[in-house]
Amino acid sequence: MASKISNATELFHRFHQCEMQLRQGKIAACLIGFKEVIERSPVIPKTDKEKNELNQGFDFFLRNLSGHKKFQEIFGIISFTDTDLETNVQFINSLIIAQEEAIRERVRKDEDAAEAQRLEIDRESQQQQEELQKKIEQAVACIDQENMAEAWEIIGKSEEIREGVALYYNDAGMQCRTGKSFVEAEKNYAKALMISPDDENLYYNMGRAYFEAGDPEKAEKFLANAMKLNPAFKEGQVFYDYLLKVNYPALAQPETQKKQEGFFKKIFHK
Repeated sequence: MASKISNATELFHRFHQCEMQLRQGKIAACLIGFKEVIERSPVIPKTDKEKNELNQGFDFFLRNLSGHKKFQEIFGIISFTDTDLETNVQFINSLIIAQEEAIRERVRKDEDAAEAQRLEIDRESQQQQEELQKKIEQAVACIDQENMAEAWEIIGKSEEIREGVALYYNDAGMQCRTGKSFVEAEKNYAKALMISPDDENLYYNMGRAYFEAGDPEKAEKFLANAMKLNPAFKEGQVFYDYLLKVNYPALAQPETQKKQEGFFKKIFHK
């Protein structure tokens, strides 16, 4: 429930909300808000400028309100152009009071309908996610069974399924690498790369697996691919430069190499 209007700023703010609701076709909510505005307006201190601005706003608002199709469905065709503003405001207030219960019921129904629509959207979204996850699991099962033809048929042109499958194998690879199961890590990363061959992060992760397994030469090859795909890959560039110095010691500056060795020991041998 909105707080009670206590000053001119709040009065204008609430009135502008009514105008917005009218533009959105939320007539019931608009009328409930407008009723409070016109009831509170006489007791709220205002400057002459604010009074004139508000009166002009009320006049324009009532003209738009009377011409709105949804308003006419509630009250019929009513004109506010033939009498003075004060009379028009009193008249609309009396109309709202007379049908306030029905108007509030409309507000409740509108809110219930909006909530139902949101829940329906949530259900549809959840169903779509469940279907997507099912497709990912089916594709993974086919790959594990070396049935690539069916796996690609399931993946089709769906980027979401392809990314989901690649993420599954990448996560599996990371878990194996963390557990020092480097051969299994390499197998999982290889499957991820088969599905997503343009992902530099996968080449980086494969390089880490080979490096930690004690094969910096193979690690270098995967990092080289990562850098070809994304020359701006800063973390990959640091690792690649380090691997070049490990594999080709003559290229390394002793001081730089010492710093990098400490850096990578900290990353890879926690």
